[in-house]
Amino acid sequence: MQKLVRLTIAAPFLLLAVHSNEPVAAPMPIAVRQALAAISADELKGNLSFLASDALQGRYTPSPGLDVAAEFIASKFRAAGLEPGGEHDYFQEAEMVDRRLPNLEKSLTVYMSDRKMRFPAADIALKASGQARRFDHIPVVILPEADANQLKGLDLKGKAVLVPDSDWDQSSGEERSVGFRKLRAFERAVASSGAAAAITIVRHKQMASPARLLFTDEAAAERTPALSIRSDELAKLVATPTREKMTLTAEIPGPNDTKAAVKNVIGILRGSDPVLSKTAVLLTAHYDHIGTVETAGPMSMHSSPNSADRIYNGANDDGSGTVSVIEVARALANIQPRPKRSIVFMAFFGEERGELGSQFYGKHPVFPVAKTVADLNLEQLGRTDSTNGLQTNNASVTGFDYSDVTGFLERAGARLGVRVYQDTDASDEYFTRSDNEALAEQGVPAHTIAVAFDFPDYHGVGDEWQKIDYENMAKVDRMVLLALFDIANSERAPNWNAQNPKTERFRNGRMSSVNGSQ
Repeated sequence: MQKLVRLTIAAPFLLLAVHSNEPVAAPMPIAVRQALAAISADELKGNLSFLASDALQGRYTPSPGLDVAAEFIASKFRAAGLEPGGEHDYFQEAEMVDRRLPNLEKSLTVYMSDRKMRFPAADIALKASGQARRFDHIPVVILPEADANQLKGLDLKGKAVLVPDSDWDQSSGEERSVGFRKLRAFERAVASSGAAAAITIVRHKQMASPARLLFTDEAAAERTPALSIRSDELAKLVATPTREKMTLTAEIPGPNDTKAAVKNVIGILRGSDPVLSKTAVLLTAHYDHIGTVETAGPMSMHSSPNSADRIYNGANDDGSGTVSVIEVARALANIQPRPKRSIVFMAFFGEERGELGSQFYGKHPVFPVAKTVADLNLEQLGRTDSTNGLQTNNASVTGFDYSDVTGFLERAGARLGVRVYQDTDASDEYFTRSDNEALAEQGVPAHTIAVAFDFPDYHGVGDEWQKIDYENMAKVDRMVLLALFDIANSERAPNWNAQNPKTERFRNGRMSSVNGSQ
Protein backbone atom coordinates (compact mmCIF):
# COMPACT_ATOMS: atom_id res chain seq x y z
CA MET A 1 0.00 0.00 0.00
CA GLN A 2 1.41 3.33 -1.03
CA LYS A 3 1.87 5.84 1.75
CA LEU A 4 -0.51 8.79 1.96
CA VAL A 5 1.06 11.94 3.35
CA ARG A 6 -1.19 14.78 4.60
CA LEU A 7 0.27 18.25 4.89
CA THR A 8 -1.46 21.07 6.72
CA ILE A 9 -0.53 24.42 5.18
CA ALA A 10 -0.39 27.56 7.30
CA ALA A 11 -2.98 29.32 5.15
CA PRO A 12 -6.43 29.01 6.73
CA PHE A 13 -8.68 26.15 5.60
CA LEU A 14 -6.12 24.72 3.13
CA LEU A 15 -5.55 20.98 3.36
CA LEU A 16 -3.62 19.20 0.60
CA ALA A 17 -3.18 15.48 -0.06
CA VAL A 18 -0.01 14.23 -1.77
CA HIS A 19 -0.23 10.78 -3.38
CA SER A 20 1.90 9.31 -6.11
CA ASN A 21 -1.17 8.45 -8.21
CA GLU A 22 -3.25 11.56 -7.45
CA PRO A 23 -2.80 15.19 -8.51
CA VAL A 24 -2.07 17.67 -5.76
CA ALA A 25 -5.18 19.70 -4.91
CA ALA A 26 -5.01 23.19 -6.36
CA PRO A 27 -4.29 25.94 -3.84
CA MET A 28 -7.47 27.56 -2.62
CA PRO A 29 -7.91 31.07 -4.10
CA ILE A 30 -7.40 33.79 -1.51
CA ALA A 31 -10.89 35.18 -2.20
CA VAL A 32 -12.41 31.81 -1.29
CA ARG A 33 -10.32 31.61 1.89
CA GLN A 34 -11.50 35.07 2.84
CA ALA A 35 -15.13 34.06 2.25
CA LEU A 36 -14.66 30.98 4.43
CA ALA A 37 -13.09 33.08 7.17
CA ALA A 38 -16.07 35.46 7.04
CA ILE A 39 -18.45 32.74 8.27
CA SER A 40 -19.12 33.76 11.86
CA ALA A 41 -20.58 31.72 14.71
CA ASP A 42 -21.58 34.97 16.41
CA GLU A 43 -23.47 36.16 13.31
CA LEU A 44 -25.31 32.83 13.22
CA LYS A 45 -26.21 33.14 16.89
CA GLY A 46 -27.39 36.73 16.55
CA ASN A 47 -29.63 35.97 13.57
CA LEU A 48 -31.05 32.76 15.03
CA SER A 49 -31.75 34.26 18.45
CA PHE A 50 -34.17 36.60 16.69
CA LEU A 51 -35.58 34.23 14.07
CA ALA A 52 -36.34 31.58 16.73
CA SER A 53 -37.46 34.03 19.41
CA ASP A 54 -40.87 33.93 21.06
CA ALA A 55 -41.67 37.21 19.28
CA LEU A 56 -42.18 35.29 16.01
CA GLN A 57 -44.57 32.79 17.63
CA GLY A 58 -43.13 29.72 15.87
CA ARG A 59 -43.36 31.05 12.27
CA TYR A 60 -46.50 29.10 11.30
CA THR A 61 -47.60 29.25 7.64
CA PRO A 62 -49.47 31.63 7.43
CA SER A 63 -49.01 33.96 10.41
CA PRO A 64 -47.76 37.46 11.28
CA GLY A 65 -44.62 35.83 12.74
CA LEU A 66 -43.85 34.21 9.38
CA ASP A 67 -44.27 37.59 7.66
CA VAL A 68 -41.81 39.19 10.09
CA ALA A 69 -39.34 36.35 9.42
CA ALA A 70 -39.63 36.96 5.66
CA GLU A 71 -38.89 40.67 6.12
CA PHE A 72 -35.92 39.83 8.34
CA ILE A 73 -34.42 37.45 5.75
CA ALA A 74 -34.98 39.98 2.97
CA SER A 75 -33.23 42.66 5.03
CA LYS A 76 -30.19 40.39 5.35
CA PHE A 77 -30.12 39.71 1.60
CA ARG A 78 -30.46 43.45 1.01
CA ALA A 79 -27.60 44.24 3.39
CA ALA A 80 -25.39 41.68 1.64
CA GLY A 81 -26.04 43.36 -1.70
CA LEU A 82 -27.76 40.40 -3.36
CA GLU A 83 -29.91 41.07 -6.40
CA PRO A 84 -33.65 40.79 -5.61
CA GLY A 85 -35.06 37.55 -7.01
CA GLY A 86 -38.80 37.96 -6.53
CA GLU A 87 -41.52 39.69 -8.47
CA HIS A 88 -41.77 42.15 -5.58
CA ASP A 89 -38.29 42.98 -4.38
CA TYR A 90 -36.96 39.82 -2.67
CA PHE A 91 -40.41 38.22 -2.39
CA GLN A 92 -41.98 35.57 -4.58
CA GLU A 93 -45.59 35.83 -3.47
CA ALA A 94 -48.20 33.09 -3.53
CA GLU A 95 -51.92 33.50 -2.94
CA MET A 96 -53.22 30.48 -1.09
CA VAL A 97 -56.35 29.06 0.49
CA ASP A 98 -55.99 28.34 4.20
CA ARG A 99 -58.55 25.65 5.03
CA ARG A 100 -59.73 24.63 8.48
CA LEU A 101 -61.70 21.40 8.61
CA PRO A 102 -64.35 21.18 11.33
CA ASN A 103 -65.25 18.28 13.58
CA LEU A 104 -68.03 16.05 12.37
CA GLU A 105 -71.31 16.83 14.10
CA LYS A 106 -73.08 13.54 13.41
CA SER A 107 -72.19 9.88 13.56
CA LEU A 108 -71.25 7.78 10.54
CA THR A 109 -73.07 4.52 9.88
CA VAL A 110 -71.96 1.43 7.96
CA TYR A 111 -74.71 -0.96 6.85
CA MET A 112 -74.41 -4.66 6.04
CA SER A 113 -77.08 -7.19 5.17
CA ASP A 114 -77.77 -8.26 8.75
CA ARG A 115 -76.50 -5.39 10.90
CA LYS A 116 -75.27 -1.84 11.07
CA MET A 117 -72.31 -0.21 12.80
CA ARG A 118 -72.56 3.36 14.06
CA PHE A 119 -69.40 5.37 14.76
CA PRO A 120 -69.70 8.47 16.94
CA ALA A 121 -68.36 11.78 15.67
CA ALA A 122 -65.69 11.74 18.42
CA ASP A 123 -64.09 8.70 16.72
CA ILE A 124 -63.89 10.34 13.32
CA ALA A 125 -61.34 12.88 12.09
CA LEU A 126 -61.72 14.78 8.83
CA LYS A 127 -58.42 14.87 6.91
CA ALA A 128 -59.55 16.46 3.63
CA SER A 129 -62.74 17.86 2.14
CA GLY A 130 -63.75 20.26 -0.59
CA GLN A 131 -67.33 21.05 0.37
CA ALA A 132 -70.21 19.88 2.52
CA ARG A 133 -71.41 16.43 1.46
CA ARG A 134 -74.17 14.02 2.45
CA PHE A 135 -73.83 10.33 1.64
CA ASP A 136 -76.88 8.09 1.83
CA HIS A 137 -76.19 4.35 1.56
CA ILE A 138 -73.33 4.75 -0.93
CA PRO A 139 -71.47 1.50 -1.84
CA VAL A 140 -68.22 0.75 0.01
CA VAL A 141 -65.17 -0.78 -1.69
CA ILE A 142 -62.84 -2.55 0.77
CA LEU A 143 -59.14 -2.73 -0.13
CA PRO A 144 -56.46 -4.67 1.78
CA GLU A 145 -53.93 -1.81 1.68
CA ALA A 146 -53.38 1.73 0.46
CA ASP A 147 -51.77 0.78 -2.85
CA ALA A 148 -52.66 2.50 -6.14
CA ASN A 149 -52.23 -0.81 -7.95
CA GLN A 150 -55.28 -2.09 -6.03
CA LEU A 151 -57.42 0.46 -7.87
CA LYS A 152 -56.75 -0.82 -11.37
CA GLY A 153 -59.90 -1.95 -13.13
CA LEU A 154 -62.19 -0.77 -10.32
CA ASP A 155 -65.14 1.53 -10.85
CA LEU A 156 -64.99 3.83 -7.82
CA LYS A 157 -67.24 6.62 -9.04
CA GLY A 158 -69.63 7.59 -6.28
CA LYS A 159 -68.28 4.95 -3.88
CA ALA A 160 -66.37 5.08 -0.60
CA VAL A 161 -62.94 3.43 -0.47
CA LEU A 162 -62.14 1.76 2.86
CA VAL A 163 -58.55 0.76 3.77
CA PRO A 164 -56.66 -0.13 6.97
CA ASP A 165 -54.10 2.33 8.28
CA SER A 166 -50.48 1.77 7.26
CA ASP A 167 -48.33 0.64 10.18
CA TRP A 168 -44.64 1.44 9.66
CA ASP A 169 -43.57 1.53 13.31
CA GLN A 170 -41.39 -1.57 12.97
CA SER A 171 -40.25 -0.89 9.42
CA SER A 172 -36.80 0.11 8.26
CA GLY A 173 -36.10 3.62 6.98
CA GLU A 174 -36.19 2.44 3.37
CA GLU A 175 -39.49 0.61 3.94
CA ARG A 176 -41.04 3.71 5.50
CA SER A 177 -39.83 5.83 2.59
CA VAL A 178 -41.32 3.43 0.05
CA GLY A 179 -44.54 3.18 2.09
CA PHE A 180 -44.90 6.94 2.30
CA ARG A 181 -44.51 7.30 -1.48
CA LYS A 182 -47.08 4.52 -2.04
CA LEU A 183 -49.54 6.23 0.28
CA ARG A 184 -49.20 9.54 -1.53
CA ALA A 185 -49.67 7.82 -4.90
CA PHE A 186 -52.74 6.01 -3.53
CA GLU A 187 -54.30 9.25 -2.25
CA ARG A 188 -53.75 10.93 -5.61
CA ALA A 189 -55.26 7.95 -7.46
CA VAL A 190 -58.36 7.90 -5.23
CA ALA A 191 -58.81 11.66 -5.63
CA SER A 192 -58.76 11.34 -9.44
CA SER A 193 -60.96 8.22 -9.59
CA GLY A 194 -64.29 9.90 -8.91
CA ALA A 195 -64.59 8.17 -5.53
CA ALA A 196 -67.04 9.82 -3.14
CA ALA A 197 -64.80 9.40 -0.07
CA ALA A 198 -61.61 7.76 1.23
CA ILE A 199 -61.75 6.25 4.72
CA THR A 200 -58.81 4.97 6.75
CA ILE A 201 -59.32 2.72 9.76
CA VAL A 202 -57.03 3.28 12.74
CA ARG A 203 -56.64 1.05 15.80
CA HIS A 204 -55.48 1.80 19.35
CA LYS A 205 -54.41 5.30 18.32
CA GLN A 206 -55.24 8.75 19.57
CA MET A 207 -57.44 10.45 17.03
CA ALA A 208 -55.83 13.39 15.28
CA SER A 209 -57.50 16.77 15.31
CA PRO A 210 -59.31 17.78 12.12
CA ALA A 211 -56.77 18.88 9.55
CA ARG A 212 -55.80 22.41 8.60
CA LEU A 213 -54.79 22.47 4.94
CA LEU A 214 -53.13 24.99 2.66
CA PHE A 215 -53.58 25.04 -1.11
CA THR A 216 -51.64 26.86 -3.79
CA ASP A 217 -54.69 27.41 -5.98
CA GLU A 218 -58.47 27.26 -5.88
CA ALA A 219 -58.69 24.13 -8.07
CA ALA A 220 -56.63 22.06 -5.64
CA ALA A 221 -59.11 22.94 -2.90
CA GLU A 222 -61.78 20.70 -4.46
CA ARG A 223 -60.78 17.59 -2.57
CA THR A 224 -62.33 14.14 -2.19
CA PRO A 225 -63.40 13.83 1.45
CA ALA A 226 -60.88 11.79 3.46
CA LEU A 227 -61.61 10.56 6.97
CA SER A 228 -60.07 8.45 9.70
CA ILE A 229 -62.28 6.19 11.82
CA ARG A 230 -61.03 4.72 15.08
CA SER A 231 -62.51 1.22 15.38
CA ASP A 232 -60.98 -2.12 16.32
CA GLU A 233 -64.20 -3.82 15.27
CA LEU A 234 -64.17 -2.35 11.77
CA ALA A 235 -60.44 -3.10 11.43
CA LYS A 236 -61.08 -6.78 12.20
CA LEU A 237 -63.97 -6.88 9.74
CA VAL A 238 -61.87 -5.42 6.93
CA ALA A 239 -59.01 -7.83 7.71
CA THR A 240 -61.37 -10.79 7.13
CA PRO A 241 -62.10 -11.44 3.42
CA THR A 242 -65.82 -10.98 2.82
CA ARG A 243 -68.14 -10.71 -0.14
CA GLU A 244 -70.80 -9.07 1.97
CA LYS A 245 -72.06 -5.83 0.51
CA MET A 246 -71.52 -2.73 2.59
CA THR A 247 -72.96 0.79 2.32
CA LEU A 248 -72.26 3.99 4.18
CA THR A 249 -74.26 6.98 5.37
CA ALA A 250 -72.55 10.14 6.60
CA GLU A 251 -72.81 13.90 6.69
CA ILE A 252 -69.59 15.81 6.01
CA PRO A 253 -69.56 19.46 7.10
CA GLY A 254 -68.13 22.12 4.82
CA PRO A 255 -64.67 23.62 5.45
CA ASN A 256 -63.83 27.12 6.61
CA ASP A 257 -61.61 28.86 4.04
CA THR A 258 -59.64 32.11 4.21
CA LYS A 259 -57.19 33.69 1.77
CA ALA A 260 -53.52 33.72 2.73
CA ALA A 261 -50.60 35.55 1.12
CA VAL A 262 -47.23 33.85 1.70
CA LYS A 263 -43.73 34.42 0.36
CA ASN A 264 -40.56 32.69 -0.70
CA VAL A 265 -37.58 34.99 -0.09
CA ILE A 266 -35.03 35.02 -2.93
CA GLY A 267 -31.68 36.73 -3.46
CA ILE A 268 -29.34 36.22 -6.41
CA LEU A 269 -25.57 36.40 -6.77
CA ARG A 270 -25.23 36.77 -10.53
CA GLY A 271 -22.52 34.66 -12.15
CA SER A 272 -19.53 36.11 -14.00
CA ASP A 273 -19.45 33.91 -17.11
CA PRO A 274 -21.49 35.23 -20.08
CA VAL A 275 -22.90 31.75 -20.80
CA LEU A 276 -22.78 29.87 -17.47
CA SER A 277 -24.31 32.80 -15.58
CA LYS A 278 -27.59 31.88 -17.26
CA THR A 279 -27.51 28.67 -15.21
CA ALA A 280 -27.86 28.50 -11.45
CA VAL A 281 -27.17 26.47 -8.34
CA LEU A 282 -29.59 26.90 -5.42
CA LEU A 283 -28.88 27.14 -1.70
CA THR A 284 -32.17 26.70 0.14
CA ALA A 285 -33.83 26.16 3.51
CA HIS A 286 -37.36 26.53 4.88
CA TYR A 287 -37.98 29.38 7.29
CA ASP A 288 -41.38 28.28 8.62
CA HIS A 289 -42.11 26.08 11.62
CA ILE A 290 -45.25 24.73 13.31
CA GLY A 291 -46.26 27.76 15.36
CA THR A 292 -47.83 27.36 18.77
CA VAL A 293 -49.59 24.57 20.67
CA GLU A 294 -52.83 25.92 19.21
CA THR A 295 -51.66 25.70 15.56
CA ALA A 296 -49.33 22.69 15.65
CA GLY A 297 -51.90 19.93 16.11
CA PRO A 298 -50.62 16.54 14.89
CA MET A 299 -47.33 18.10 13.70
CA SER A 300 -46.24 18.33 17.33
CA MET A 301 -44.03 15.49 18.56
CA HIS A 302 -43.02 16.51 22.08
CA SER A 303 -45.59 18.68 23.80
CA SER A 304 -47.24 18.55 27.17
CA PRO A 305 -50.68 20.06 27.83
CA ASN A 306 -49.33 21.19 31.21
CA SER A 307 -46.26 22.97 29.80
CA ALA A 308 -46.07 26.71 30.32
CA ASP A 309 -44.16 27.00 27.02
CA ARG A 310 -46.70 27.16 24.16
CA ILE A 311 -44.34 28.15 21.33
CA TYR A 312 -42.53 25.80 18.95
CA ASN A 313 -39.55 28.05 18.19
CA GLY A 314 -37.98 25.79 15.56
CA ALA A 315 -34.40 26.88 16.19
CA ASN A 316 -32.85 23.79 14.65
CA ASP A 317 -35.81 22.91 12.40
CA ASP A 318 -35.18 24.92 10.40
CA GLY A 319 -33.99 28.20 11.78
CA SER A 320 -30.48 26.76 11.62
CA GLY A 321 -30.75 26.12 7.88
CA THR A 322 -32.24 29.55 7.25
CA VAL A 323 -29.54 31.51 9.08
CA SER A 324 -26.93 29.35 7.34
CA VAL A 325 -28.30 30.40 3.95
CA ILE A 326 -28.13 34.02 5.14
CA GLU A 327 -24.57 33.60 6.43
CA VAL A 328 -23.21 31.86 3.32
CA ALA A 329 -24.86 34.55 1.17
CA ARG A 330 -23.22 37.28 3.27
CA ALA A 331 -19.81 35.64 3.03
CA LEU A 332 -19.99 35.14 -0.76
CA ALA A 333 -21.77 38.35 -1.75
CA ASN A 334 -18.63 40.40 -2.40
CA ILE A 335 -16.29 37.67 -3.65
CA GLN A 336 -14.15 38.67 -6.65
CA PRO A 337 -14.08 37.23 -9.14
CA ARG A 338 -17.57 35.85 -8.79
CA PRO A 339 -18.18 32.19 -9.64
CA LYS A 340 -19.15 31.43 -13.24
CA ARG A 341 -22.69 30.26 -12.54
CA SER A 342 -25.31 32.26 -10.70
CA ILE A 343 -26.20 31.31 -7.13
CA VAL A 344 -29.80 31.61 -5.92
CA PHE A 345 -30.23 31.92 -2.15
CA MET A 346 -33.75 31.07 -1.09
CA ALA A 347 -35.89 30.61 2.02
CA PHE A 348 -39.10 28.62 1.48
CA PHE A 349 -42.42 29.02 3.24
CA GLY A 350 -44.68 26.11 4.15
CA GLU A 351 -42.33 23.12 4.31
CA GLU A 352 -44.05 21.97 7.48
CA ARG A 353 -47.39 22.03 5.70
CA GLY A 354 -46.35 19.89 2.76
CA GLU A 355 -43.28 21.44 1.09
CA LEU A 356 -45.55 24.11 -0.38
CA GLY A 357 -42.97 26.85 -0.92
CA SER A 358 -40.55 24.62 -2.80
CA GLN A 359 -43.37 23.18 -4.89
CA PHE A 360 -44.55 26.69 -5.73
CA TYR A 361 -41.03 27.69 -6.74
CA GLY A 362 -40.72 24.56 -8.88
CA LYS A 363 -43.77 25.69 -10.86
CA HIS A 364 -42.61 29.32 -11.01
CA PRO A 365 -38.79 29.21 -11.05
CA VAL A 366 -36.63 32.32 -11.20
CA PHE A 367 -34.27 30.33 -13.40
CA PRO A 368 -35.72 27.72 -15.77
CA VAL A 369 -35.59 24.27 -14.20
CA ALA A 370 -33.56 23.01 -17.16
CA LYS A 371 -30.93 25.68 -16.34
CA THR A 372 -30.79 24.81 -12.64
CA VAL A 373 -27.83 22.51 -12.12
CA ALA A 374 -28.21 21.61 -8.42
CA ASP A 375 -29.91 22.43 -5.13
CA LEU A 376 -28.20 22.23 -1.74
CA ASN A 377 -30.99 22.26 0.83
CA LEU A 378 -30.09 22.82 4.49
CA GLU A 379 -32.00 21.23 7.38
CA GLN A 380 -31.18 20.87 11.06
CA LEU A 381 -27.54 21.96 11.02
CA GLY A 382 -27.30 23.36 14.54
CA ARG A 383 -27.95 20.58 17.05
CA THR A 384 -25.10 18.13 17.58
CA ASP A 385 -26.93 16.15 20.30
CA SER A 386 -28.42 13.66 17.85
CA THR A 387 -30.40 10.72 19.20
CA ASN A 388 -27.70 8.63 17.48
CA GLY A 389 -24.92 10.23 19.54
CA LEU A 390 -22.83 13.37 19.43
CA GLN A 391 -22.36 14.70 15.88
CA THR A 392 -19.46 17.14 15.60
CA ASN A 393 -17.41 17.77 12.46
CA ASN A 394 -19.97 15.59 10.62
CA ALA A 395 -22.61 16.22 7.98
CA SER A 396 -24.88 13.75 6.25
CA VAL A 397 -26.53 13.98 2.84
CA THR A 398 -29.87 12.55 1.80
CA GLY A 399 -29.78 10.48 -1.38
CA PHE A 400 -26.06 10.08 -0.74
CA ASP A 401 -25.39 7.98 -3.85
CA TYR A 402 -28.01 9.59 -6.07
CA SER A 403 -25.91 12.22 -7.86
CA ASP A 404 -22.52 13.89 -8.33
CA VAL A 405 -23.47 16.60 -5.83
CA THR A 406 -22.25 14.38 -3.00
CA GLY A 407 -18.75 14.36 -4.48
CA PHE A 408 -18.54 18.15 -4.30
CA LEU A 409 -19.60 18.02 -0.65
CA GLU A 410 -17.14 15.23 0.20
CA ARG A 411 -14.22 17.06 -1.39
CA ALA A 412 -15.11 20.30 0.39
CA GLY A 413 -15.46 18.46 3.67
CA ALA A 414 -12.10 16.72 3.25
CA ARG A 415 -10.38 20.08 2.87
CA LEU A 416 -12.09 21.63 5.88
CA GLY A 417 -12.17 18.77 8.35
CA VAL A 418 -15.88 17.90 8.04
CA ARG A 419 -16.73 14.25 7.46
CA VAL A 420 -19.50 14.03 4.86
CA TYR A 421 -20.98 10.57 5.30
CA GLN A 422 -23.91 8.35 4.40
CA ASP A 423 -26.40 7.68 7.19
CA THR A 424 -27.70 4.32 5.98
CA ASP A 425 -30.88 4.60 8.04
CA ALA A 426 -31.79 8.13 6.96
CA SER A 427 -30.16 8.81 3.58
CA ASP A 428 -32.93 7.42 1.39
CA GLU A 429 -35.85 7.86 3.79
CA TYR A 430 -35.32 11.59 4.29
CA PHE A 431 -34.64 12.31 0.62
CA THR A 432 -38.39 12.66 0.07
CA ARG A 433 -39.10 14.45 3.36
CA SER A 434 -37.71 17.91 2.74
CA ASP A 435 -37.76 20.70 0.16
CA ASN A 436 -35.14 19.09 -2.06
CA GLU A 437 -37.83 16.63 -3.19
CA ALA A 438 -39.83 19.24 -5.11
CA LEU A 439 -36.74 20.13 -7.19
CA ALA A 440 -35.63 16.50 -7.57
CA GLU A 441 -39.04 15.50 -8.95
CA GLN A 442 -38.43 18.00 -11.76
CA GLY A 443 -35.03 16.53 -12.45
CA VAL A 444 -32.71 18.87 -10.56
CA PRO A 445 -29.96 17.03 -8.61
CA ALA A 446 -31.15 18.18 -5.19
CA HIS A 447 -30.13 16.95 -1.75
CA THR A 448 -30.63 17.91 1.88
CA ILE A 449 -27.63 18.34 4.19
CA ALA A 450 -28.17 17.72 7.90
CA VAL A 451 -26.11 17.28 11.06
CA ALA A 452 -28.80 15.50 13.11
CA PHE A 453 -31.82 13.92 11.45
CA ASP A 454 -33.39 13.37 14.86
CA PHE A 455 -32.70 15.18 18.13
CA PRO A 456 -34.41 15.35 21.55
CA ASP A 457 -36.60 18.41 20.83
CA TYR A 458 -37.67 17.61 17.27
CA HIS A 459 -41.04 19.37 16.74
CA GLY A 460 -41.03 20.16 20.45
CA VAL A 461 -41.27 23.36 22.44
CA GLY A 462 -37.68 22.80 23.61
CA ASP A 463 -36.09 23.46 20.20
CA GLU A 464 -34.58 26.77 21.34
CA TRP A 465 -31.69 28.85 20.00
CA GLN A 466 -29.66 28.41 23.21
CA LYS A 467 -29.18 24.68 22.44
CA ILE A 468 -27.40 25.23 19.12
CA ASP A 469 -23.69 24.39 18.69
CA TYR A 470 -22.76 27.55 16.77
CA GLU A 471 -19.07 26.79 16.31
CA ASN A 472 -19.87 23.42 14.74
CA MET A 473 -22.59 24.96 12.59
CA ALA A 474 -20.14 27.57 11.33
CA LYS A 475 -17.73 24.78 10.39
CA VAL A 476 -20.42 22.90 8.46
CA ASP A 477 -21.47 26.15 6.78
CA ARG A 478 -17.90 26.63 5.54
CA MET A 479 -18.04 23.18 3.96
CA VAL A 480 -21.36 24.10 2.32
CA LEU A 481 -19.92 27.38 1.04
CA LEU A 482 -16.92 25.68 -0.53
CA ALA A 483 -19.03 22.98 -2.19
CA LEU A 484 -21.49 25.60 -3.43
CA PHE A 485 -18.69 27.72 -4.86
CA ASP A 486 -17.11 24.71 -6.57
CA ILE A 487 -20.40 23.69 -8.21
CA ALA A 488 -21.05 27.26 -9.29
CA ASN A 489 -17.54 27.53 -10.73
CA SER A 490 -17.50 24.13 -12.43
CA GLU A 491 -17.75 23.84 -16.20
CA ARG A 492 -19.40 20.45 -15.68
CA ALA A 493 -22.78 20.39 -13.99
CA PRO A 494 -23.66 17.59 -11.54
CA ASN A 495 -25.59 14.62 -12.91
CA TRP A 496 -27.84 11.95 -11.47
CA ASN A 497 -26.23 8.56 -10.89
CA ALA A 498 -27.63 6.49 -13.76
CA GLN A 499 -26.31 3.29 -12.12
CA ASN A 500 -28.68 3.70 -9.18
CA PRO A 501 -32.21 2.52 -10.11
CA LYS A 502 -33.69 4.76 -7.39
CA THR A 503 -32.84 7.83 -9.48
CA GLU A 504 -34.81 6.76 -12.55
CA ARG A 505 -37.85 8.94 -11.91
CA PHE A 506 -35.63 11.94 -11.18
CA ARG A 507 -33.64 11.37 -14.35
CA ASN A 508 -36.90 11.16 -16.28
CA GLY A 509 -37.90 14.47 -14.70
CA ARG A 510 -34.65 15.97 -15.92
CA MET A 511 -35.34 14.94 -19.49
CA SER A 512 -38.88 16.31 -19.28
CA SER A 513 -37.71 19.68 -17.99
CA VAL A 514 -34.95 19.96 -20.57
CA ASN A 515 -37.27 19.03 -23.42
CA GLY A 516 -39.96 21.35 -22.12
CA SER A 517 -37.57 24.29 -22.14
CA GLN A 518 -36.61 23.97 -25.74
